[in-house]
Amino acid sequence: MPLDILVVDDIQESRRSLCALVSELGHHATGADSGRAALDQVRARLPDLVLVDLLMPELDGFELTRLLRNLTGERWLPVIATSSLQGDEHVIQALRSGADDYLSRPVNAPLLEAKLRHYGGVLALQARHASLAQRQRDILDNILDPVLTLDATGRVEELNRAALALARQDGQAVAVGTPCVDVFGIELPALLARRECHVRRSGGAEYAAELGLSEWHDVGEVHYTLVLRDLTERRQIERMKDEFLATVSHELRTPLTSVMGALGLMAGGAAGALPAAALPLAEVARRNGERLGRLIDDILDLTKLEGDRMALHLRPQPVAPLLRECIAANQGYAQRAGVALALDLPPEGTGAEVQIDADRFLQVMANLLSNAIKHSPQGETVRVTAHSGAEGLRITVHDRGAGIAPQFRARMFEKFSQADGTDRRAQGGTGLGLYITRMLVERMGGRISADEVRGAGSAFSVHFRPAAAVVPPRPPVLHVDSDFQARARVARWLAGAFSVEGVATLAQAEGAAAHQAPSMVIGNPQAQGSSEAFCAGLKRLAAGRPVLLYGDSVDQAFCTRVGLPWLSPARSGADELLAAVRRALAAPPREGSVR
Repeated sequence: MPLDILVVDDIQESRRSLCALVSELGHHATGADSGRAALDQVRARLPDLVLVDLLMPELDGFELTRLLRNLTGERWLPVIATSSLQGDEHVIQALRSGADDYLSRPVNAPLLEAKLRHYGGVLALQARHASLAQRQRDILDNILDPVLTLDATGRVEELNRAALALARQDGQAVAVGTPCVDVFGIELPALLARRECHVRRSGGAEYAAELGLSEWHDVGEVHYTLVLRDLTERRQIERMKDEFLATVSHELRTPLTSVMGALGLMAGGAAGALPAAALPLAEVARRNGERLGRLIDDILDLTKLEGDRMALHLRPQPVAPLLRECIAANQGYAQRAGVALALDLPPEGTGAEVQIDADRFLQVMANLLSNAIKHSPQGETVRVTAHSGAEGLRITVHDRGAGIAPQFRARMFEKFSQADGTDRRAQGGTGLGLYITRMLVERMGGRISADEVRGAGSAFSVHFRPAAAVVPPRPPVLHVDSDFQARARVARWLAGAFSVEGVATLAQAEGAAAHQAPSMVIGNPQAQGSSEAFCAGLKRLAAGRPVLLYGDSVDQAFCTRVGLPWLSPARSGADELLAAVRRALAAPPREGSVR
């Protein structure tokens, strides 16, 4: 790449000779006969490189170099000093004055060519770096959400254009150097543990914001980049959606009740005997009306549960009569599907009582039974068993269907989840049944799980504590994972037995551990920088307590090397995770290592 080079020399012949040599090497040369003239030319147009003679009257090369450094500021301008002086003292003085390199006079042409090629490459890299930095700056400034970067002490290091519209708690503008407590009202450790925060706009309006956090390191120093997503519109849309679903569901319920009533009267002969050909059509209409009714009920339950508007009447209830009632209520559906229902009640389960809402418990069992019947081949039996023990009551619904696909197991209790999401699936449904079932069970203080089954079929179990049981304190478990969904899933799976606090980074985990020492630490190395360093951080955090790696970015060989147990989320579910945590807590500590 040709360079624009300024040659500074008060001797005309020497200056012309060096300019000619620079031109022969393929670069553009401009001469200046004094230091003052050189400064004027640099002010008018910045060259790529300066060749300056050290011995000049009035303003010599040493002082000119110092002035050039002050003039160009952050922009790097390579300066190569030239001189015919002998010895190293003047070379050292030139470099101390700010020169980047030195050439002896007369200038060796191949050496000058090599140096210019070198500085040309460095300048090209510098230009590319500046272009990339400007590109990143432009991208950051065009992000509509406020983005702030904090240092390890919690002070603002950098902010984008959208963040300039934020105000501090006292109403003044947010700027570089502002402490995070002045922006968010809380100190850095508490902020890092939040998923939502409140901030102010310029003008005083406060709003809730979703907090996205990333931790990164630069030359050993930690930094935190925060992205603030305004939740005002999302919350308004959610409220509108809930109100719309509730209104539409109620509006659908009224005409559907009339349709089902009319169908019942027609089938009962109120309008005269139906022709034989019309009976199957009336039955199809009735079945689909019932299906639509169940869908409306699911939507109503969903809006109530997610809006925390469903009132549950919890009281001690004997389970055996409720299970018999549920079997009887689903017997007709099972017969139409060619499936038998069986209830196994051992003596210890006959008189068991649990703290539940009877109506909602029947709804839970109806959902599990209808799923089991729907997925069972004709001629098979769906079994319901109840086992009572010291930890409470476990009720299991076991079918002989195709079983649960491993890739579906981890998300089967999420909203709108279906093993086959295409429009060609064999069984109907909205994917709400298991989600509503899980929420109802958890609201009644229980938990639900999908059990491993040997051979064909699947089994779902609901677990409830005894009605009179004294609930022991749940051991605290600290979960470190950058994925919010994964943290929520682990907290839900372990909620019945442990108090789980999920955080995104090790820095947040240290703050949480300082507040409450965990009985165990679970960590996922993915997106946490060096996996080895992350595991070392988990061990320091655990301070001799158990550690479990729970993520698919590592394998067994890695975990063996770092000396930590491992469980793969892709090949395990809630029960496997719960069992692994219990095993880790029950194992005796080994001397000199994390157990």
